[in-house]
Amino acid sequence: MLERLKNKTILLVEDEKVIRENIASMLKFFFKDVYSAIDGYDGLDQYEKYIPDVVMTDLKMPNMSGFELIEEFQKRHYKPFTIIVSAHTDTDLLIKAIHNGVDRYLIKPITENELFETLEVYLKGIDENEPKQIKIDENINFDIDLCELKINDEVIHLNKKESLLLKLLSSNKEKIFSYEEIEEQVWTGSFMSTSAIRSVVRDLRKKLGEKYIVNISGSGYKLK
Repeated sequence: MLERLKNKTILLVEDEKVIRENIASMLKFFFKDVYSAIDGYDGLDQYEKYIPDVVMTDLKMPNMSGFELIEEFQKRHYKPFTIIVSAHTDTDLLIKAIHNGVDRYLIKPITENELFETLEVYLKGIDENEPKQIKIDENINFDIDLCELKINDEVIHLNKKESLLLKLLSSNKEKIFSYEEIEEQVWTGSFMSTSAIRSVVRDLRKKLGEKYIVNISGSGYKLK
């Protein structure tokens, strides 16, 4: 489990500094990168900047609460694995969390065992809902969890956007994915410039091979 999580990133949204630092130190044991935010507004900015795989947020915060942050994710079609960490145990809040699509609700103070169990649920969900590997060609396989290409037994690491783009294109090899769809899924709805998508495609072609990603002029990209 630890090997798989070391390729994942998490955003921690917590307004109390001491608690934020304590939880962050625990998360650094599991994740490749741990990003921090002090409230919902900051959390939204940090999410759009880093596109983390998991978001852990406090419930009651100034400016924007944890529920309001999750509602913003839903409006923008962002789909991280979401964990609420709260000192509140009210049944109404638990029900609201379920209705808001929260994946886990943990009560403060959280223990390492509780966190471990939650992360096991996260990885199990990935296994149940997504294929771990996609075959691109006879000797080319893409490992989604590890963000790695394997070409003729050589392992090539992909960055976050390269991995997201390849995952999108390989989900349907017959489809031309529009610039709008790529912006939504790879840039998670934030602005995608022409130079930005070209840069990601160029770098991915260097790793995968020039012939596999085809640009359909005026339409978008597809996997050959």
